[in-house]
Amino acid sequence: MIIPNLWATELEYRRTVLKAVLIVIIIAGSIFVVNNWFSGFQVYAMVELAVVFLCIGILAIHKRTTNLTLWCCIFLFAVFTVILIGIYSASFNSGLFTWLFIIPVLSYLLLGIRLGTIYTSVYMVAGIAILTYALIYDIADIYPITIANILLCLVAIWALSYSYEYKRAEAVERLQQMASLDPLTGLNNRLLLDSIFEMLCQSLSDEQASVSMLLLDLDHFKKINDEFGHDVGDKLLVGVSTIISDMRRRNDWAFRFGGEEFCMLIPNTSLQQAENIAERLRLAIDKITVIDGCPLNITISIGVARWPDDGSHLPLVYKAADERLYKAKAQGRNQVVSS
Repeated sequence: MIIPNLWATELEYRRTVLKAVLIVIIIAGSIFVVNNWFSGFQVYAMVELAVVFLCIGILAIHKRTTNLTLWCCIFLFAVFTVILIGIYSASFNSGLFTWLFIIPVLSYLLLGIRLGTIYTSVYMVAGIAILTYALIYDIADIYPITIANILLCLVAIWALSYSYEYKRAEAVERLQQMASLDPLTGLNNRLLLDSIFEMLCQSLSDEQASVSMLLLDLDHFKKINDEFGHDVGDKLLVGVSTIISDMRRRNDWAFRFGGEEFCMLIPNTSLQQAENIAERLRLAIDKITVIDGCPLNITISIGVARWPDDGSHLPLVYKAADERLYKAKAQGRNQVVSS
């Protein structure tokens, strides 16, 4: 799914969470470094110090990095591994095992459902295994009921973290769809045009690459609404969008801009091919004669432009297509204009 610029801020959510977590780990880690150093655990203190420096480095680049997920994975790997080493090395009475409880929370907040589940599964199983090992071999004063309580708490926190992230991601996806799809016709709306046009241009980098834009506008649509009502007008728009969807190829993109105006982006076509597609659309829409028993005389005007022939950027291509659309209107409507 192409994400419109409106929802590009989804990454900013993770950047904000990462920043807060990094600051907490830097402060807590610094305290542990000092404490462990003077408690005689110099090696472990040096490992913790390395994690603190890693966190400082990630904090310095987290706002501008394009590989946010990678750095989140590296950060969590370092922190969780140090937690496991600490649990294995320290006595049970130190309470270091309580840091296991942050594993599912941080994993889902920073990595989402799929990667978060992987990280949580690996490190929670490893943590419980270490505690069970200490119980079996009587390395620490641990009772079975203690392990059971820790396990139940971890599972509960895991379930809550998973549920929160699942519902949050679901809500974001639903909002993305609401923001990017036209509710009446189900076509993409104008918010997605920039993102999809840019994606097409970047994916077609050879010299023969092209993207044709068709701007379609129903002729005298207001008269239909005035004469037969908006219900018939809406059904006509749905019918036109169905024709557009049925005729487009798998790699073509269709949009409704609002009102009676539609748009298509058609990659890898010559001007003649784009004209032929536009003409077939015009003829198909011309065949709509009755909706809800109301006799209709529907025609459509179409303006055709191409990237990069008519401009290197979307505004230039759109302007060319729009000018040709209005030229089609001025020349009597119900026609295709491509130059």
